[in-house]
Amino acid sequence: MEAKRAVKQTIAATKSAHYEDLYQKLSTREGEKAVYRLACARNAATKDIHIVKTIKDSNGMALQRENKICKCWGEYFHTLLNEENARDACDETPPVSGPIHAITKAEVNLTLRRMKNGKAVGPDGIPTEAWKACGTTGVIWLTVLFNRILESGKMPDAWRSSTIAPIYKKKGDVQQCSNYRGIKLLSHTMKLWERVIDARLRAASKVAPNQFGFTPGRSTTDAIFTLRILIEKHREKRQPLHFAFIDMEKAYDRVPRDLIWWALRKKRIPEQYVRIIQDMYSKAQAAVRTCYGKSAAFPVTVGVHQGSALSPYLFIAVLNVICEDLLEPAPWTMLYADDIVLGSRDQRDLERKLQKWKD
Repeated sequence: MEAKRAVKQTIAATKSAHYEDLYQKLSTREGEKAVYRLACARNAATKDIHIVKTIKDSNGMALQRENKICKCWGEYFHTLLNEENARDACDETPPVSGPIHAITKAEVNLTLRRMKNGKAVGPDGIPTEAWKACGTTGVIWLTVLFNRILESGKMPDAWRSSTIAPIYKKKGDVQQCSNYRGIKLLSHTMKLWERVIDARLRAASKVAPNQFGFTPGRSTTDAIFTLRILIEKHREKRQPLHFAFIDMEKAYDRVPRDLIWWALRKKRIPEQYVRIIQDMYSKAQAAVRTCYGKSAAFPVTVGVHQGSALSPYLFIAVLNVICEDLLEPAPWTMLYADDIVLGSRDQRDLERKLQKWKD
């Protein structure tokens, strides 16, 4: 009884100290952010996939057996992540040869410092914080590893596996798989490797000035503000103004891989980088995390990885290359990642533009 009383007192004292620390932090900006993140996490938990115990199959029948639920999730994402959009064949684009500089400790250190803490880990279970805790030794080890991958063009096979976490889109039936967005939980070490390559690719190529999504120094808020000012000015002068909004359904998941390699070569990216990125997507496989465990692993052969550090650049690179001949100066054509806005003062001209995009 004495031990039980002591444990209760210790727990009470610990709770009291924790809440006292929390109250102290509330007076700081960082404390406000921490409380906001906690509130968001608790709100998200009410809609998390772990709460949904049953889902519906493709025929609308509710499934209750654990093995069937896991299988249904796996089949849904297997179909979704292996379905290509229809397209014309790519023309031949010669590879670009050129010297590739070795990765430096400064590059790795800067990239590591920019990576956020507290993110969900991939199948290997190694968080970014582990590398940060290693200090200079970890940076040196990672630099050696990344240079070996750069030279060989092959990354560790363990990085090819990912776990898909279904995230509810906050609309529609919670028991329908199609109302969830799959986020791939990848190895943090691989994401660090991706970020190093991403920084080099962005330095070696330009993004179209019309693209406001996934671009450092630009924001979709800027594009929205531009659009609003344009509308207000035309209203003041009583001038006609027309817009068409294009949303490419599941474009992220359905980008053909050979279209990615073609776009990179069109942007004059050195072939060694192209082969490194090809290797990142070679033999990729995933399993879906459900409330009853993981589904069986399946290959992923189409699209860019949701949750990958490099995917935003790859996606806008493809979009910029295939839309190059259709882009007009902003604000008459603006891209918000995969959402497109076309504008014109003449309705027929806008219809002509829209038809060109459809074709």
